Amino acid sequence: MFFQGRGNVTLYPLDANLLIDGPPIQFCTDTFVVTPNVTTFSHINMCGAVDVEDARGIKSQAVDVQMTTASVEDKKFAVGVFGTVNAAGSPGTVTGEVLPTGMVDGDVWFAGGKTRHRALTAVVITDSASPPATPALTTNYTVDAASGKITFVDVATFVQPFVLAYGHTDPASVSMMTAGQKEYFFNYEFLNRQASNAPGSLELYRTRFDPAANLDFQSPELQEMDLKGSCLADTSRSNTDTVLGQFGRRIL
Repeated sequence: MFFQGRGNVTLYPLDANLLIDGPPIQFCTDTFVVTPNVTTFSHINMCGAVDVEDARGIKSQAVDVQMTTASVEDKKFAVGVFGTVNAAGSPGTVTGEVLPTGMVDGDVWFAGGKTRHRALTAVVITDSASPPATPALTTNYTVDAASGKITFVDVATFVQPFVLAYGHTDPASVSMMTAGQKEYFFNYEFLNRQASNAPGSLELYRTRFDPAANLDFQSPELQEMDLKGSCLADTSRSNTDTVLGQFGRRIL
């Protein structure tokens, strides 16, 4: 029999008691590799004319996991950046947002500053004159409502700083490095293309990933997220259980 797998990975979040704690996260993986490895020791017998290895043993054993995915869905991206998925916000309003002094023609301001707002509505800009003047849309500034970007076109006759008011609806987001390193029950459901697409699975009981490597945001190809981690031993299972084991099992 030969094996050529194609399939999907499902991660089930685990709590401190190794119980499933949340909805599954499904990945269509571009690559998926499992690497069993051991740390060994050996003894060199130096009692003769030639030194020889006469004993070898295992100090520890582990299973490494690596997979690559091109999906950028929020809950998948969050796995790679130890992130928290935040749902889209409700519509809100901002009044009295004071912009920096010294804006010139061509300068750009993103609504909200360091706390960006998007999907803008009813944008109104006033200056700091008394009474305040109101720059005209298109003539004095433009608005990209989707991104929240305001571009100043002609500011010569206005007293700065400008003051901004608008409505907004913020999209869903993923905050980075806010969720800590999570643990997952790892399930890979596959088809063996060398056996008439016979189904099978690989189960890894406790998997932890490191942060994703090299998230290229300006690649000529699709951005891929490379996840590397370890399958840890589930010590609640007996180390003499030859059916389930402590790390996982393959069913073919």
